[in-house]
Amino acid sequence: MTRTTPLLLVLLIAVAIWLSWRHLQNAKALLQDWAGANGLRILHAKSSTFWLSVPLSMWFTTSKYQMIYRISAYDETTHRIRNGLVRLGTPIWGFMNPDAVEVFWDDAS
Repeated sequence: MTRTTPLLLVLLIAVAIWLSWRHLQNAKALLQDWAGANGLRILHAKSSTFWLSVPLSMWFTTSKYQMIYRISAYDETTHRIRNGLVRLGTPIWGFMNPDAVEVFWDDAS
């Protein structure tokens, strides 16, 4: 084993951590942008890292690259608080673009 192998391993781990952090930051920014564009103010947002809080129907339609947030938001047009799940990112690579936002409101009929 050469001296560069441990250095490359540390560098690879650092890049993986940075990419994960960057993906999370992009998801948070996309969530805020989506809320602002839809007349919502996010009161509470929690990433659903554990799939126990996600409905079974979403288990099979969500890729590992997408982020799911449980949100509570104030709707400025109806003046009420709404709760729901927001799925962010494209199914293939999880790219955070404005078209890759799906919302599932708890009070939807």
